[in-house]
Amino acid sequence: MTCIIVDDEPNAIDVLKRYAVQTPFLELLEAFRNPIKAIAFIQDSPVDLVFLDINMPNLSGIQFIKTLEKKPLIILTTAYSEYAVESYELNVTDYLVKPIEFDRFLKAVNKANEL
Repeated sequence: MTCIIVDDEPNAIDVLKRYAVQTPFLELLEAFRNPIKAIAFIQDSPVDLVFLDINMPNLSGIQFIKTLEKKPLIILTTAYSEYAVESYELNVTDYLVKPIEFDRFLKAVNKANEL
């Protein structure tokens, strides 16, 4: 399953990269700090799964999802739980609250893999 990470925080990207590399069925294609560049990448390259932060400058994760024509599976990653209800209205696969533990990450990616 191909995936990308979209998060403006370098530490959060590092954690997700480390987790993705440890997960045999995930192939991490790229990590983006700029959501606009991630949208362009998705338009040009097939991506199965996006790990997406919600609070980012210029374009929130929620806005990011709404701009996509072909939507890959989305796992939201955020420090804020108050967006959970809205995220499920957008049919996200899962919602991870930072700091993300590896077991919770695995639960989310296993759910995505089953879909």
